[in-house]
Parts: sequence; C-alpha cells; structure tokens
Amino acid sequence: MSYQGEIFLFKNDVVLYTITDILGLTENEKIKVVNTPLLEKFGIEGEKAYIKYSTFILHTRIVGKTKDYVILDFPTLNPEKPLGDRKSVRVNPASERPVKVMIEDKEKNVNDISEVGFSVKCSVEEVENVINGELLNVRIRLPNYEDLISGQAQIVNIRETKNGNILCGYELFLKDEDTVKVRFYLYERIKEILKSIK
Repeated sequence: MSYQGEIFLFKNDVVLYTITDILGLTENEKIKVVNTPLLEKFGIEGEKAYIKYSTFILHTRIVGKTKDYVILDFPTLNPEKPLGDRKSVRVNPASERPVKVMIEDKEKNVNDISEVGFSVKCSVEEVENVINGELLNVRIRLPNYEDLISGQAQIVNIRETKNGNILCGYELFLKDEDTVKVRFYLYERIKEILKSIK
C-alpha cells in the first residue's frame, strides 16, 4: 500500500508541485516515490526537493531516478528551514507510544510536536486560564528517553477542529541540548511513519 504525498521542486523563481505515491523507506533509508511526468522532466539528480506527507515537510535531495521511481535522500538532523511558514518539522506521536507533557500541574498527551512547539487537546475552560500568554513551566517525556525535558512554553494559538476538539498550540523554550533531543525524536518518528508505508 502506498500513500499520497506532495513533492515541491524549485526552478528559478517557479515552484513546481506534483502529487505522487510515497512507497516508504528503502533498506538504506532513502525515500522512494512514484515518478510522475513533472518529476521525470524537472527532477534532476543532486537537486533539492521538498516532500510533504502527513504533518511534515522534509527538505531533501533527489539521489536516484528510474522510469518508475524517484529516490530522495533522508534529511540530516541539521535541516534547512522547512518550506512555508513552519519553523521546524512537526509530527504526530504514535498512539501506542505517546509523548506526554506536564504543563504546570496538568499532564496531557501531545497531539503534535516540533522543536519549537507542541499542541494538546484542551477545553474552553483551560483556554480561559492560559490565554493571557504567560510563560508556563513544562516537562516533556519522549518515548525511549529516560530523562524528562524541562523548559517553558507559551500559548500562541487555539484552533477548533471540525470534530469539535480544541487544540492549544504552545511555543516551546528549551535549552539547546534538549532541543537536540526533541529533534532526534522527530526524525526517528518520521522514519517510523515512512517505514509503515508499504
């Protein structure tokens, strides 16, 4: 089974955009996608490409092509600034291995997380309590990490989804070494997501 993703290429000041099937990660951790006419014509080996899937956009490079497939490099842990308005890559944690956050004295499962923020489900009453924008103490428990990550967070957005859930988005303020721990988690989670595409 494959899943649809989006590929962005840049030629001079023009953005080329195509929708294609993502076939997952190869054994050597390269991203394999179905070739399209646009990729065939304009996807040049060695040139940059962006791949969008689920909640993340990855900066990558075309490292191989056949008539049927395009192979993209998996990005490094020191990525370039992501495409669009995102400051960093964002992922949804696995439901069987959630990311937990303690905001002041309330523990919650994280809905999504990036190096610079996270979102959690919240109630209208909770929104009233955090909407003042003050810095709150947070502790984050990442799967496969023993230590808690401590820092501060500030509410930056509140969204109501179509299904009626309210998501509170927080900007995260961490020490550099803790930001690196979150980055490692993000890229391992992205690999998990891509490996699950078969």
